[in-house]
This record gives sequence, structure tokens and C-alpha cells, in this order.
Amino acid sequence: ITRGLVRCQAFPLVVMTSNGEREFPPAFLRRCVTVHLSQPADDQELTGIVQAHLGDLASQSSDLVTRFFERKTSGALATDQLLNAIYLTHHATITGTADRLALADKVMPYLSGPILGTEPPDGFP
Repeated sequence: ITRGLVRCQAFPLVVMTSNGEREFPPAFLRRCVTVHLSQPADDQELTGIVQAHLGDLASQSSDLVTRFFERKTSGALATDQLLNAIYLTHHATITGTADRLALADKVMPYLSGPILGTEPPDGFP
């Protein structure tokens, strides 16, 4: 930067993410390319995401992937919550599957209230 002037050889690209909690102004959105990503549809797709982010931990995490989908029917969850739960439960000193699932449940709180007409299964917050 010389005298406040920035020179570049290529047009800058800025990537922003949004969870949709607020609206962006129309003037801003006209200058954006919007990409909507769908939620993983099944265990296999979600395991692929875990594999891409956490490698070999994916093959040791089928119980947590199943738990994620079970809990998702009672409220909103985000994929990064599952990734955090897998990483934490594999690096914490835990004995037994029940303790592992209980810890994962604490790391995967619902992002919104329960879906109307459903109640969380017993043992879930």
C-alpha cells in the first residue's frame, strides 16, 4: 500500500456466510452471488462431511451421527455442532457409550425451540 492506494492484479473475492438470522439490504444483495447449501439428507452424506473435516474420526463416529439425526427431528441443529461433539468426545477421557452420548448431547444444544407437535425424547434437554 503506497499513499493509501491498493493495487491488485485480480478482482478481490470476499466470502461471507450467514445463518439467515437477519435480512441483508437489497442494495448489498444485488452485489452478491448467493449460494444456498442444503442440510445433509442422510447418515452417509453426513459421514462424508465428518470424513472431510475430521478424517479417521468419521469411521469411529457412527453412533454420534445417528444421535445427531435422532435429535434433529425435535429441533434445529447445525452440522458444526456434530463436528464439535465428535472431536470433543474422541479427545475427552470418557468411559462407556452412555457417557459419550451424554457429552455429545451437551455439545449439540437445540438452536431453536422444539418443532411444533414434537417433544424431545427422554433424557434430552
